[in-house]
Amino acid sequence: MVKSDEYDIVRPNATNLFESSRSFGYAIETAIADLIDNSIAAKATSIIITYGIDNYTSFVRIEDNGSGMSEEGLRNAMRVGSVNPLEPRNDDDLGRFGLGLKTSSFSQCRRLTVKSKDKSKVSYIRCWDLDIIADKKDWILLKNCVDAGSEGHLSVFNSESDTGTIVLWEKLDRLIESDELANNKEHFFRKFDNVKKHLGLIFHRFIEEDDISIVVQGDIVKPFNPFVVSEDIPSAELPEESLSINGEIIIIQPYILPHESKLTSDERKYLHIIKGWTEHQGIYLYRNKRLISDGTWLDLDFRKKENQRLCRIKVDIPNTLDKEWQIDVRKASAKIPDFLRKTIKTIFRDAIDKSIRVYTHRGAYVRRKGETKEIVYLWNAKQKNGVKTYLINDKHPLYALLYQYLGSNSVLFKNYISLLAEAIPINLIVNDFSDPQTIIETPLQHQSGAVEDMYHAALQVLINQGVSTEAAARMLNTMDVFQKMNTKL
Repeated sequence: MVKSDEYDIVRPNATNLFESSRSFGYAIETAIADLIDNSIAAKATSIIITYGIDNYTSFVRIEDNGSGMSEEGLRNAMRVGSVNPLEPRNDDDLGRFGLGLKTSSFSQCRRLTVKSKDKSKVSYIRCWDLDIIADKKDWILLKNCVDAGSEGHLSVFNSESDTGTIVLWEKLDRLIESDELANNKEHFFRKFDNVKKHLGLIFHRFIEEDDISIVVQGDIVKPFNPFVVSEDIPSAELPEESLSINGEIIIIQPYILPHESKLTSDERKYLHIIKGWTEHQGIYLYRNKRLISDGTWLDLDFRKKENQRLCRIKVDIPNTLDKEWQIDVRKASAKIPDFLRKTIKTIFRDAIDKSIRVYTHRGAYVRRKGETKEIVYLWNAKQKNGVKTYLINDKHPLYALLYQYLGSNSVLFKNYISLLAEAIPINLIVNDFSDPQTIIETPLQHQSGAVEDMYHAALQVLINQGVSTEAAARMLNTMDVFQKMNTKL
């Protein structure tokens, strides 16, 4: 023991530190994503996740075919704080703090066993068991499995690679919360359904580029690209912007998703991803191609709004800027550097404004502020003293034509139209539109030729009223409903 008159050596209590480390805020999906970061750093191309659940021997097993570790490398990897976050990292390193393996694992389990083999083809095992640590009151890192059950779950390497690592979680007290097996299984499987979606989103660029494959309980994880719907209906890419911090480049690429009305039901559900269109709007921050945050405006003073739901902005940063962006231990949140806020807000504001125009265009039967094109709209929007009112345009040519045609019955028509405008279920529409499980369509959306038929019927009525064919066509061609539905006039 080192003694000094000038200082004390105060080592952490093993039990207290490990128990405290269980509360870093990991969910099961972020915990597993943290382990996959280690696999990618080890040059793995295949990650296989399996699990089993019963009342006594439940487990989660994550195996990769990466470069593996020597005995000394494994011992160091199991050390709390195994890496100095201030040290330079490889360009493709997804780690930072040397805590991820331990904190992510203990957020879900009380026993962590790791088996690894490097190019020497010799396997080594190390195990932390929180109950043993609590009993011995010391940093007891076991060199073998605790029991035969662990040995069976750890088993042999499934990969054909000569190298690799297996991470085994047991004593899943955070994943299994009751004594009812049926109830536990229901929630366990639900959580792993979310795990598959989450991993498909977080690592979609790696999967799309065939850098890695991830398999969960036999199911191949498919990539969730938040910007690409289909080749037939691409998202709009706004101009790419590049910024620099200390010579390191940040790339910003805004995307405007196509309006929902142009998509199929499956395509709309795809863009819901996990939380829905509205919640997934905003910044997608990538660190070395790995998604850090999705569907957020970080610490900018932008609020999530329905009319911004089509805006998604990809931001790429290198791992050398972790300090400037304040990447947290879980690699799940960040902050925009203060000296970039003004520039970034300007870029984002432009993208948001463009997304709002795309969003509102689908419902553009209302004249928008600043509209200069000579189009006749079905609706007018009026605002007075902060109160906005939407009114059916009684100056619309079709309205005027019907009013004139009905003669003495025109008052009934006028009153009926006023009642329609008054009774629009605005609150219900807004509620349904914000529900990611609800798909809203217009009545004529799938009636092929319906709008064309209306156009030709209106044209014939105008001609019958004595309007020339050319004048009638010009009149109809200014109407929003015919332009908006892409009718071939």
